[in-house]
Amino acid sequence: MIHDALADRAAARAAHRLDLLRGTTVRAIGRDREIRFRAVEPYRGASRLTMLAPHLRAGAADDPRCLRGAADGLALRMRYTDPALHREHRPDGDIGGLVFDQLEQFRVESVVPPWFPGAAANIRHRVEHWLVTADADGLTQTNSGLLLHTVAAMAWSHLTGFPVPALVEEVIEPMRAALAPEFGPRIARLGKLRGEQERFAPLATEFAVGVADLLGAPTGRPRRALSAGQRALADLLRGSGPDDAGVPVVGDPRQLSEVDGYRIFTTAHDRQRDTTGLVRPAQQKEFRARLDDLVRRARLNRAKMLRDLAAALAIPAADGWEHGLDSGHIDGRRLATLITSPGETRVFRAEAVTRKADVSVTFLLDCSGSMKQHVPLTSVLVDTLTRVLDELGVTTEVLGFSTDGWNGGRARRDWARAGRPAAPGRLNDRLHLVFKNADDSWRRSRRGIAGLFKADLFREGLGGEAVRWAAERSRALGARRGIVLVFSDGSPADSATAAQNPDGFLETDLLSAVHEAEAHGSEVHALSLGVDLGHFFPRSLVLPAQDRADQSMVDEIIAALRARR
Repeated sequence: MIHDALADRAAARAAHRLDLLRGTTVRAIGRDREIRFRAVEPYRGASRLTMLAPHLRAGAADDPRCLRGAADGLALRMRYTDPALHREHRPDGDIGGLVFDQLEQFRVESVVPPWFPGAAANIRHRVEHWLVTADADGLTQTNSGLLLHTVAAMAWSHLTGFPVPALVEEVIEPMRAALAPEFGPRIARLGKLRGEQERFAPLATEFAVGVADLLGAPTGRPRRALSAGQRALADLLRGSGPDDAGVPVVGDPRQLSEVDGYRIFTTAHDRQRDTTGLVRPAQQKEFRARLDDLVRRARLNRAKMLRDLAAALAIPAADGWEHGLDSGHIDGRRLATLITSPGETRVFRAEAVTRKADVSVTFLLDCSGSMKQHVPLTSVLVDTLTRVLDELGVTTEVLGFSTDGWNGGRARRDWARAGRPAAPGRLNDRLHLVFKNADDSWRRSRRGIAGLFKADLFREGLGGEAVRWAAERSRALGARRGIVLVFSDGSPADSATAAQNPDGFLETDLLSAVHEAEAHGSEVHALSLGVDLGHFFPRSLVLPAQDRADQSMVDEIIAALRARR
C-alpha cells in the first residue's frame, strides 16, 4: 500500500512538472505571460481558458505527447488568431460555431513555422489520437456525430496535408464520398488562404453554416445521453456556445459559490482548540521525542535554510543614511572637509538599504483521515521551517483543520431532528486546531507542533472554511507579505455534507475561498502530497514522492516562495 501511495505521488508530481513545461511553451510561443497549466487545464490568472477545438481538450488520462500537442496547438492559436476577427465571423449556433472553431484551429496548426518541428509532430500526434479515440468512444454511432467527425477529418487532412488515420478513414469513407462534391472544393479554397485569417474567416463561416444546414436546426446539448453516441456528441459540443469564441476566460471564481451559496446548517458545535489542551502531558513528551528523532534523521541543513529563506522572503527597505561615500548626495556635514582637504572625495552620502523580512507565514495542515500517513513528513517540514523562520524574526502560526465527528456528528443529528430539510449546507462539526500561535516562539510551541502525531484528530476536512480562517488570522498579523502554506493530499471531503448537497459543494467553496484570500492580499500556496491541487490553488507545488523529508524537498518549497515574490 505504501508503494502504491508513493507511485501515485510520483505520477502526480510528473504531471505537475509537465504542466510547468507546457505553460512555458504556451507563454513563449503564444506570447502571453499570464498562461499557466494547473491540473492539466490552462488558466490565465485565476480563470480557466475555454478550449475551442475538441482536440485541445486533452485530459489527465492522455499520454504526455498528447498533452504537449494540445499545449502547442493552444500556443499557435494564441499567436496566429486575431480573437476580434474570429468573433466577428463566427456563426451562431452550436454546430456552426464548433465547425468554425475547428477550421480556425486547423488553419493555425497548418502554418507551424519550420523551426518548430517538435510542435508540428506533437500536434499531428494529438489530432490523430483524438480522431481515433472519438470514433472508439462512439461519436460516429449517430448520423450527426458521423457527419461532424467526417468534416473534421476532411478539413484537417486538406489543410495540413496529413492523411486521415486508416482506422478513421474506413469509418468515414461513405460520408466523405457524399460530402466531397459540395464541400471538397470549399475546403480546397480554404487551403489556399491558410496564411490569411482575414480572407480565410468569411469562407470558413460559409463552410460552417453549410454543415449546420445539413443537420437542420441546432441540436443543442441533450439533457440525458441515452447512448454512447449521444454522450460523445454532447461532449463534442461542450464548449462551443457563443460565449466561448476566441479562447476567452470562463467564470470569475468570485461568482462560483453564488449559484447556490455556501451554507452552514449549524455552528453550535464548532470548536477551535489548542492542541496542547487535547494531548496529555505524557503524550506531548512522547510525541516531541518522536519528532526530534525524525528531524535528526532528516539531516536538514539549517544554515543553508537560513540563508535561502532570508533571500526568498526579505525585501529591500530604507534604513537611514550611509556617509563618507565617493558619490551620491552632498553631505552637508562634510562641506568643511572640502576646504581643509580639497583632494578629499568622500563627502557624499546615500540612503542605506537593508533587507528586512516583513513577512508572516501561516502553515495550514489538512487533518483529514488520509493525511495521517503523511504526518512523519509534514511534521518534520513544518517543525524545521518554523524553527528557522523564528530565528529570522518571521512571525509564524501552525494551524490545522478537521471535523469533530465522522459522518456529520452532532450537526447531522440536529438536522435529522429538524425534519431533514433539503440542501442544508455544511453538516458536520468544524474543528480548527492551533498547534502554534503567532505570539509564541518555536521553542515554547515545540510540544504543540508535535500534537500532529495524535491520530484521533484526523477525521474529515472543510477546506474552504479553513482557508478563510487561516487567511484572516494571517492578515491580522499585519505583515507586508502574508503567506499561507496549505499541506493537503486532496479535495475537501465530508461525507454527510456531500450526501445532502449539490455535487461540488465543498470544492466550489474551497476555490472561492482561495480566490477571496488572494484578492484580500494573502498569498496562498498549496503543498500537495499525491495529487495536483492546481484546480483550487493558483500557487501549487506537488511535493516529491517520498515518505521522508530531505534537503531537496525543503529547497523546492523555499524556491516556490521566492518565485512568487
